[in-house]
Amino acid sequence: MEHLFIINPAAGKSDRSKELAEKIKSINTEDRVIIKVTSAPGEATEIVRNHLLVTDDFTRVYACGGDGTANEILMGIIGFENCSMGVIPMGSGNDFVRSFEPLGRDDFTDIEKMMAGEDMAVDVMECQGRYSMNVISAGYDAAVAKNVAKFKRIPLVTGSLAYKISIVYCLFTKRKHSFRVLTDGKEFAGSDISTMLLVAGKGKFYGGGIKAAPKAEFNDGKIEFMHITTVSALRFIFLLSSYIKGNHVDNPKIPFVKNLKCNSVTLESDNDIDVGFDGEIIAMKNPTIKILPKAVKVIVPKVKELAFK
Repeated sequence: MEHLFIINPAAGKSDRSKELAEKIKSINTEDRVIIKVTSAPGEATEIVRNHLLVTDDFTRVYACGGDGTANEILMGIIGFENCSMGVIPMGSGNDFVRSFEPLGRDDFTDIEKMMAGEDMAVDVMECQGRYSMNVISAGYDAAVAKNVAKFKRIPLVTGSLAYKISIVYCLFTKRKHSFRVLTDGKEFAGSDISTMLLVAGKGKFYGGGIKAAPKAEFNDGKIEFMHITTVSALRFIFLLSSYIKGNHVDNPKIPFVKNLKCNSVTLESDNDIDVGFDGEIIAMKNPTIKILPKAVKVIVPKVKELAFK
């Protein structure tokens, strides 16, 4: 067996690649261990693919970074059978591993627990050649992420401040999105009015801990779809606390939030639609999100008296 660690030095608040590499090297194992440090976006996908094309051994690939790094690794292992992937959270959001409750971040950053962990098959969502095993979204939240870059260009505005500015800006300018929503080929009730935001989830969390899809499960073969009809800025502000905690679904006090399990989600519009994949926003024409049951294997850290199926 091989263990391929791919470290993103840009993840998180500081570069911890040397510290992590030393920790990995200190692990006592007879397996082959390979450490790669990326230097540009997208490089992790290329490293994984190139390695899996030539190796004869089963390879465990570890994404050492944020959710974006994990998505790059996912893009690299799709289609390969001789591998599994682990996520060692070093980013600011680390939303994918949150869904493995009661396991915590410390379990996933424990290199020994990860290397001794078990593989679990999980579903993957596919959309126009892009993949996600966590959350795909569109609407208000995608607009927020897209506009962050614009506000970062303002002098003295940091990344976190740019995000907060974008939240307020989009709350008043990007709440209403007009596209037709189909689930399993049938028009989704409420989307004909207008959409504020929607989420297709396999994981429960996104956006740094927002529990948008509380009923999502990694390997039930279904997409957990959640839709919010456009409401006033004030009403959405009152909803926000429930939305963050995951109390917005099946809540009689919040009738404009709808959810269901499905196999596909299609968005139709005369214009391109901004779609969010773990923080990356891509403009797409009439995208369809499809489920790929148990398409990849994910490493769950070894913890006594705890098992995932």
